[in-house]
Amino acid sequence: MKCLFVILALHLYFCHVSAVLFRLNSTEYVRMPPLYHLDPYEPCVYKPNGLYCTVEIDLVSDGSTDEGNELMEMIREYSARTETHFNHTRLHRGICVTDICQKYLAQNTTEDLKIVLEGCLNSSFWEKYKLKTRINEDLVCKNKNQSFELEPADIGVAVIVICLVILNISGIIYDYFNFKKKDHEVNKLLRCFSIRHNWLKLVAPVANRNETRFKRLKSFNGLRAITIFLVITEHAILPFMVALDNTLFLEDMYHNILYHLYLDGTIVVQTFFIISGCLLAYYLQIWSEKKDLNWKMIPKGIIKRWLRLSPSYAVVLAISSTWLRLFGSGPLWDQIVNSEVQDCRRDGWLHLIYINNYIDNSICMIHSWYLAADMQLYIFGLVLLILVQTEYARKVALAVIFVIALIIPALHTYVQNLNAYFLPYPESIRSFFVADPTFNHTYKRGHTNLASYILGLVLGLLIHKMQKEKFNIKKYRKFKFLYWAIFPVGIGVILCSGLFYMDGASPPLLLKAVYSGLVKPVYGVLVSLLILGMVFKMENIYRGILEWQGWTSSARVSYSAYIIHMLLIRSIIGSTTTLFHMTFPYLMLIQVGTGILCYLVAFPFWILIEAPIAQLVNLMMPMKDIEKVKSN
Repeated sequence: MKCLFVILALHLYFCHVSAVLFRLNSTEYVRMPPLYHLDPYEPCVYKPNGLYCTVEIDLVSDGSTDEGNELMEMIREYSARTETHFNHTRLHRGICVTDICQKYLAQNTTEDLKIVLEGCLNSSFWEKYKLKTRINEDLVCKNKNQSFELEPADIGVAVIVICLVILNISGIIYDYFNFKKKDHEVNKLLRCFSIRHNWLKLVAPVANRNETRFKRLKSFNGLRAITIFLVITEHAILPFMVALDNTLFLEDMYHNILYHLYLDGTIVVQTFFIISGCLLAYYLQIWSEKKDLNWKMIPKGIIKRWLRLSPSYAVVLAISSTWLRLFGSGPLWDQIVNSEVQDCRRDGWLHLIYINNYIDNSICMIHSWYLAADMQLYIFGLVLLILVQTEYARKVALAVIFVIALIIPALHTYVQNLNAYFLPYPESIRSFFVADPTFNHTYKRGHTNLASYILGLVLGLLIHKMQKEKFNIKKYRKFKFLYWAIFPVGIGVILCSGLFYMDGASPPLLLKAVYSGLVKPVYGVLVSLLILGMVFKMENIYRGILEWQGWTSSARVSYSAYIIHMLLIRSIIGSTTTLFHMTFPYLMLIQVGTGILCYLVAFPFWILIEAPIAQLVNLMMPMKDIEKVKSN
């Protein structure tokens, strides 16, 4: 890997790209029209006959002045650096039409509001910048008389939610009068919805395991809780991408290596694939000690997995398809929220069969690509380990598949001319990655994440074998300094993606393909080594942090936090009526605050919805065989 980056650095030094502006000083930067502008929303909407419109506009030059041509050329050349710059030729405006464009409303004899706005905007932009504008999308306009009608889908979702509330109330009442009874004496259905019962399960110090071997997996709680929190804080940066008044600050972040821990930290999601594969293989091996693995376990395991993940997921998906549009309003509400509602109504069924990560051009719960990929890889791993059971055959099969898994993303990158890794460009974040080819083809697909899942399967098989053989790690503890290097090396792997942002260079396609094939498994190997060391007590620093008892409850609600966090983030962004001003302390406040908020909401969601439904699934299909793996 070192040689790879030396070659990259040398190539970047000698390769230069023309017709692109990589930097602008602040004096030149402010010559460009602001990327975002929002007129005051409430004072406009609530006044008599007030009309507020949001619109996307393209800048154009009519070629009539040298000044206009020069500025337009600068904007185009600066926007051509898509890796680190927004597209400054496309602007977002929130306009109080009745205030700003009143003269044009009076002059226009037609009822075409688009003509009014284009005339108004052209006059303003010509006066300030000697540029013209063109509206490129339909207008979205609001006034105080706007109302929403309930639809059958809204009523249906409301009925489901009311039924869940009634069941929880019934569970509370039943538990109040019967909490002293023994487990075999109570109504197990109503006990599922007991808040007291579920709270005790949530705060229980350890999982109910009969074997001490399971206790060695305690570090997974810390890994899961911390990684979910990092993913949420990563997504919390979205408000700054769609409503920012100091865009230069954000664009300059791409030139600061420390900020790349935020920008390129998307690779941490590979941790979930490692954990998921490891637990599947480990529990299958535990099961095989008592009973034979057979093909009948495949459909049963898939059904249990689906029943474990889908009910809570379906509740959030149903709300995102219906009531979410009524949660608020604002100049960004249609762009951020209503667009997702429409996509969820169209594509929601694809989410429930877990193939949504193979569907592009949809922003419906876009973060749920991971759930689909994990389900697909779970099915693949389950089939593989049940059909291939001898140790030698498994070694051969896993080795061959791992090599293929290395080649797959590299081929995608080379053939489709993609980025070396999913790099969150400003403009792609602004559009929620819906049109980002690298995100669509090498990041969110199940088969392009296969390498990490194979590493997880190997790790689970290895842990079981080493435990069975009474592996003693004492003689290896002299290498604990190398073990401690895992975390800083992992940070280095994350930061390496920043090399592909370097100004004035374009890495060769072959190099990007090689990097694309290696970066996920390299990170996966580091995570696997970290887990292996904690399971066998290599040292007490990483293990002490990740095995802290305080992670247990947070890990149990991590799935709830994951599936609901984008709903909360979108609602917050959509409700804002002013632009954000980004500073480092404010960024930290938003990210940490969003993470804490999502977990605070996840706790009652787990107690009232996820835990009761999971227990109902256990009643219907007792969880005493392979599917003991909790959702990630």
